[in-house]
Amino acid sequence: MKNGAIVMKMARVMTQVFVLIFLLQGVHSRTSRNKSNIAKPGQNLASPPVTLKKIGLNQVVVDNGIIQVTFSNPSGLITGIKYNGFNNVLNDEIEDRGYWDVVWYEPEKNPQTDFLKGEKIDIINQTSEHVEISFSRTWTMARRGSIAPLNVDKRYIIRRGVSGVYMYAVLERLKGWPQVEMDQTRIVFKLDTTKFDFMAISDNRQKVMPSDADRNINNGIAAPLAYKEAVRLMNPQNHTLKGQVDDKYMYSMESKDNKVHGWISSDQRVGFWMITPSDEFRACGPVKQDLTSHVGPTVLSMFTSVHYVGKEMNTAYASSEPWKKMFGPVFVYLNSPSSSDLLWTDAKRQMAAEVQSWPYDFVKSVDYPLHHQRGTVEGQLFVTDSYKSKSKLYGEFAFVGLALPGQAGSWQTENKGYQFWTRADKMGRFAIANVRPGSYSLYAWVIGFIGDYKYERDIIITPGKEINVGPIVYEPPRNGPTLWEIGVPDRTAAEFNIPDPDPTLLTKLYLSNANPSQDRFRQYGLWNRYSVLYPRKDLVFTAGVSDYKKDWFYAHVNRYSGKEKYQATTWKIVFNLKTMIKTGNYTLRMALAAATNADLFVRVNEANSNPIFTSGLIGRDNAIARHGIHGLYRLYSIDVQRKLLRVGDNTFFLTQNRNTSLFTGVMFSELAKEMRNGAPVMKMGRVMTQVFVLIFLLQGVHSRTLRSESNNAAVTVNTSGDKQVVVDNGIIQVTFSNPAGLVTGIKYKGFDNVLNEKIKNRVYWDIVWYEPGQVSQTDFLIGEKFKIISQTSEQVEISFSKTWDTSRRGSTVPLNVDKRYIIRRGVIGVYMYGVLERLEGWPAVTMDQTRIVYKLNATKFDYMAVADRRQNLMPLEADRNLTDGSAATLEYKEAVRLVKPQNKLFKGQVDDKYLYSMEGKDNRLHGWIASEQRVGFWIITASNEFRTCGPVKQELTSHVGPTLLSMFTSTHYAGKELNTTYASDVPWKKMFGPVFVYLNSAPSHDLMWTDAKRQLAAEVKSWPYDFVKSVDYPLRQQRGTVKGQLFVMDSFKSKSKLNGEFAFVGLALPGEVGSWQTENKGYQFWTKADKMGMFTIANVRPGTYNLFAWAAGHIGDYKYEREIIITPGKAINVGSLVYEPPRSGPTLWEIGVPDRTALEFNIPDPDPALVTKLYANHPNAPEDRFRQYGLWDRYKVLYPREDVTFTVGVSDYKKDWFFAHLNRRAGEKKLQATTWKIVFNLKQVSQTGNYTLRMALAAANTADILVRVNEPSSKPMFRTGLVGRDNAIARHGIHGLYRLFNIDVQRKLLKVGDNTIFLTQNRVTSIFTGVMYDYLRLEGPSGAI
Repeated sequence: MKNGAIVMKMARVMTQVFVLIFLLQGVHSRTSRNKSNIAKPGQNLASPPVTLKKIGLNQVVVDNGIIQVTFSNPSGLITGIKYNGFNNVLNDEIEDRGYWDVVWYEPEKNPQTDFLKGEKIDIINQTSEHVEISFSRTWTMARRGSIAPLNVDKRYIIRRGVSGVYMYAVLERLKGWPQVEMDQTRIVFKLDTTKFDFMAISDNRQKVMPSDADRNINNGIAAPLAYKEAVRLMNPQNHTLKGQVDDKYMYSMESKDNKVHGWISSDQRVGFWMITPSDEFRACGPVKQDLTSHVGPTVLSMFTSVHYVGKEMNTAYASSEPWKKMFGPVFVYLNSPSSSDLLWTDAKRQMAAEVQSWPYDFVKSVDYPLHHQRGTVEGQLFVTDSYKSKSKLYGEFAFVGLALPGQAGSWQTENKGYQFWTRADKMGRFAIANVRPGSYSLYAWVIGFIGDYKYERDIIITPGKEINVGPIVYEPPRNGPTLWEIGVPDRTAAEFNIPDPDPTLLTKLYLSNANPSQDRFRQYGLWNRYSVLYPRKDLVFTAGVSDYKKDWFYAHVNRYSGKEKYQATTWKIVFNLKTMIKTGNYTLRMALAAATNADLFVRVNEANSNPIFTSGLIGRDNAIARHGIHGLYRLYSIDVQRKLLRVGDNTFFLTQNRNTSLFTGVMFSELAKEMRNGAPVMKMGRVMTQVFVLIFLLQGVHSRTLRSESNNAAVTVNTSGDKQVVVDNGIIQVTFSNPAGLVTGIKYKGFDNVLNEKIKNRVYWDIVWYEPGQVSQTDFLIGEKFKIISQTSEQVEISFSKTWDTSRRGSTVPLNVDKRYIIRRGVIGVYMYGVLERLEGWPAVTMDQTRIVYKLNATKFDYMAVADRRQNLMPLEADRNLTDGSAATLEYKEAVRLVKPQNKLFKGQVDDKYLYSMEGKDNRLHGWIASEQRVGFWIITASNEFRTCGPVKQELTSHVGPTLLSMFTSTHYAGKELNTTYASDVPWKKMFGPVFVYLNSAPSHDLMWTDAKRQLAAEVKSWPYDFVKSVDYPLRQQRGTVKGQLFVMDSFKSKSKLNGEFAFVGLALPGEVGSWQTENKGYQFWTKADKMGMFTIANVRPGTYNLFAWAAGHIGDYKYEREIIITPGKAINVGSLVYEPPRSGPTLWEIGVPDRTALEFNIPDPDPALVTKLYANHPNAPEDRFRQYGLWDRYKVLYPREDVTFTVGVSDYKKDWFFAHLNRRAGEKKLQATTWKIVFNLKQVSQTGNYTLRMALAAANTADILVRVNEPSSKPMFRTGLVGRDNAIARHGIHGLYRLFNIDVQRKLLKVGDNTIFLTQNRVTSIFTGVMYDYLRLEGPSGAI
């Protein structure tokens, strides 16, 4: 999957419509519901009792009214599962449908498969609530050679109200039994081939699958490839799969991720899932990869195998070695919601419930310790590396685990005992809970550091014992400072160059995966791409110049030379030494992520010299062929004698010396060169591409005709005054400074001047600007020339302009400025606009803010309104005075606590201009009322075409002053991701406005507000105006129209196209998908499609645009493939457009609503001492609950010590998911990073393909989110890097810029049973550092369920 690929997506959701949709298919953490067969461990639903009956001599049937399971007696095979209209979900056409098997052999013998058939049935427990049955057999020497030398006890549990079967087995060997190898232990289910067609193993790895018959290479339906598991589909029944590759290893997954996987019968809407709530009985640690589900349809529960490890795994059981182990319980879960998405989502809920319930309290085996019979180990891990830090470092997010005693790192080949792993927190603290009694070694490794840690003493666990090992310190291998390094020490090759696949050998599931370092490797034949990229010469990497993400091939393999011949390859690392040490030697650290039949030679400076190191024959993990980005980890520390090096350029030659197969080779994890003395460090770090996304919603208004108070007086203009121009229409009289063009007075309805006469700048334009390397300054766009553009009795339009030249450089912004004002007969207001222009060759400049500011009479205007429910009496500007004690300071200068306000109603409340911000789409009308004079002053914006960054860019409106703003551009709620820089060689011109300053008078606040809304509607209806005289303002007939119909194709929601109902469709300057959200220079035009997805974008200015869209309820965004060229009067019909949102597989679980805000989450009550009463007990809750100061500090109140833990299927995101992920205060000036946990249960983990975590951020401010799975202290599987400057947390915005991260969750990271995703906000620079999540979704693999 896309490990961190950042995708711009657009999807603003209509609240009423799409909250309903999410309630149907999202994760709402409700209690189990029998109607949907959603089972919660330990809960008995209103359903029939469990019954058991024997049918004849050969069958046992257990029935709980939801499922009926038939077992062969006494062999204990599952022969039938009846459920929800299926007489049998299993494949009736074959004998082995639901079975255990072990691949085993004695020394020097051939491998054989034992199906572990029972010979005796026992009813272990039988009540109306619970049946547990056993099928067992006992081994004797008389059976030697025919079956595996094991005592077997297979157990099955069916519980009342639970739509599934728990299963486990206890396998035992006694001392003196024959030596044996057991390479594989598993459970296999073969499903009805005619019904189960859709496989899911993660949110992003799920799809309609080929049939087993489609893989037939004997009749030409499929073509063989390099190994038997992989075929190319030539003539599949589903022609959409034609030409693709199918291979069960494409759906492998790490154990820690392998929690739930399975298949769906699309027609019957039934899901069959394998859920694994714990990894304790799996082998070789949390990142051991294995199969999940694959074509068959087949569902696997893999307990042990040599996949991705090879025979280095300890699979031999000596004659002198008694052994006993319990595998499971795992849970086969069946469900039947109404869609694939709901099936997957429900399966994820069930997985979360199973994980939470581990260890189960209903298992009757004496070999299964209950919760109180287990122990706990905790401690804190530090890392000491004096070349990185003089002090100890926290072992942040380290993997820490218990396994059988052995050497450091032996856990990764340990196959016989139990293992228990966790992740440390950012401070290196860890707790390993629910550990079975026994003797263990404690192991650890820390991503970012090479090597393995082992605690010096064994850990002895006894029932109920809690062990604290205290602080422990890992000293990774180190001989000196790093001279250079290649890659990241994360035990994978994911960061290196993973090539595009052969176009004829694709698996489309992974084609659209935007994360180049994850799911890209899940394509067949990538090993052959080396020969394409390097047809003659091998890889050469120059330290300090080359980029390992592009220039280091992911696998060091042979070159194919034709006719089944292969050439050994030699890679070169070129590096420069400016000086040489005089004592000691250098060290090359070479970490391998995988190796298959390889033999590495290392030489220095002489390609044909004797190697300074040879690995010898290493590796059988076969990860190169099996699409695994790692196998077993190996670290080599190679001594490099100083006499072999020289000042200047040096070269390491890495030769993979065996050419027996195309799969022979290695994957490097990291290479680093050290020396013993201080030396300059050439270090290449991982780079994350950052693409930023904004959200958008366009809301229409109802148009009405313009209203006027008087139509009698003509409009007049008077220029006779000293430096003044006065325009009067008999209703209002407006005075302008001449030629500056500032509005100095507005006379209306008994007011000689509604503006603030105590200050000079009352109504003015300004721009915040700076040239590169200079300090920002404000230009008030003071005019230098006055001109009457139009003068009639009906209308006056006047201009105040200035022309820039290079003599002004540094003193004024390099712009030509034309500020225009229009006053019309009978209209109670002033239209204002400006045309700003830059000519080619003018100095490069950044312009961060463009606006008009209005300062009103401070003694009269006392009531502010920005929306129907956001209006109130307001404090005075003087009430904010900090120096006289009227107000108290808060976290930032804009916010103050009112201590001694003149109106005592405000005492103790907070005032902050950002409390009144609004999205552009809603920011059409705001203003102030003079209560005593019953006069209103309003800003009306009839169109958003001249605003920037899309219609949900948040911005200031009105605030204490009294002040009103017309904000055209700014970096508020977005930061410097906005494109605010204007190059020297790019001419630019843009018209901002017209906006309309409207005045009215009525007996009450409500009537004035209602009248202002009527006037807004009239202005919108009249757009584009027919009275504007600028040549830069096209009239209606000079504009164009674009229309069409948008559909959405999401096969995991519907087999047919969906109408793009209520989608947002817009035109903006050409750019990348979603670029409109940071586009600051051109015009934008947006509309909303109807329920059928039909849209019309009217009144578009001539120009060249891209058409963008996003559909409510679907992530991602759409861009039409061709540019749209608008000419005057042109009407374009683009016809039917189809948007395919990002999707890798069915939904396992989701948190939140995909509406690009954090509004649906837990927005806490404010600190009682820091309330803004306007939003307290708001009738529109929770819509405005977030508009309170200091909500960020409520996190430490709700979570004083432990962070958010969200258990899917149990927790409710409306209550249990805090609205912002930020730091916790740990003192007056101290902050702690926080790690949130998402706990979810996987009943089974797919054995093919990876899962995908969709992490949508509604806002980010100087944040760094680290994502880990199941091991909180491990190397993050994804990291955002420093992201965001939108400051929405501080500024009471429930969103800022929108970002979608598509994160590949390798199946090997998951496990059957409980899994945990750890989300760490890693930066602690400010209390406002953090993110708001919009929506999180875990998707299964496309082709597996």
